[in-house]
Amino acid sequence: MSNKIKYHNFSLLINEKIVITKNNKEIKLNSVERNILSLLIQNPTVIFTKEEILKHSWREEMECHPSVVPQAISLLRKKMSLHNLEPIETVKGKGYKAAYLVPDKYPIKYSSLVLFVTIMSLIILDYPNLHLEQEKIKSFKFQEVNKQIVITSTSLPLNLKEIKLNDNVKYFINNQNNFISISACKFKDNRCTKIYNGIYFKEKSEPIDIRLLLSNIKFDKSQYLSLENKIQTFSLSAQVNLKALNSKNYNGKLYINFDVDKKNENNFYAKKTMYIKESGYSGGFGYASNNEITIIHNPDYDKLLIKKVDKNDLISLRFQFGIVKNSDMIYAYNMLSKSRNKYSYTYSYPISKNISYYYNDEMNISYIGYEHT
Repeated sequence: MSNKIKYHNFSLLINEKIVITKNNKEIKLNSVERNILSLLIQNPTVIFTKEEILKHSWREEMECHPSVVPQAISLLRKKMSLHNLEPIETVKGKGYKAAYLVPDKYPIKYSSLVLFVTIMSLIILDYPNLHLEQEKIKSFKFQEVNKQIVITSTSLPLNLKEIKLNDNVKYFINNQNNFISISACKFKDNRCTKIYNGIYFKEKSEPIDIRLLLSNIKFDKSQYLSLENKIQTFSLSAQVNLKALNSKNYNGKLYINFDVDKKNENNFYAKKTMYIKESGYSGGFGYASNNEITIIHNPDYDKLLIKKVDKNDLISLRFQFGIVKNSDMIYAYNMLSKSRNKYSYTYSYPISKNISYYYNDEMNISYIGYEHT
């Protein structure tokens, strides 16, 4: 991450814990104030709760109550206001966000008018954008059952005791009502060299033999994951095997791809495509959307705010190269053809260089993705 963060008419020097004003005046900050300010100005569209700010800005060994957050922000505001800077906005009942700052070259009256017109335009033209901070999941976590098994906090209970596992494999499990996602990484010399992703469709009350599912994982022998440095433009890809627990005759493949263009350290543009083939569909079908991605860094994982910027919603961008031939043998078609929200959150668990485990709260699916050029 760059040491210098520019935000409107000031810059924050991370390592030095100093704010530089447009007149080259210095404002000294303590570590907590630096952490709060950097979190907000690097994610200007996001509203953070007191709990999120507390977790990000205070050292983990310090046990503090969320009430310390307003006190710290009040002191930070006083320091900044002495130099006519007001970078933090309180959102009543929700938390705090980076404030909209009008360039100083405009007179005060004109600045107020510009701000009012801007806000009204957002309300009239793009109302959903004002609610990007809303989340389906309030406190998501990746939970490490042991050194070899990681589950999502949204996962339904499973008996994971006394399971014999391959020593060189790490497993990732996400159990939902209608399916269970299982991913795995095969390690060699402390890095992931093989990837497996599977979604197993099931009935809500259908029993799961998790031992059998884990033992049946087969890695692609021809797979080769090259390790390259991430550059300005890259792709994030995943292949997911589709199966049904109540039908041995069903199978399919889901291909996920993000073509990513880096805007800056924490913001990206990405074109997402998903392509599916399954037993009950003759041919294939898929979806596409253009997105803006903002990374929200947390101590345990990265949270990605994904905003769709298509003129139409995702359902209108469904493409089909075939027809349904057996309605009893389509699962992904039904699950993935639902209308999507304009924004969603994806949570990222780092595994190895260029390889992470992702959970998306829009569809509740999870998979291991591989970054490549």
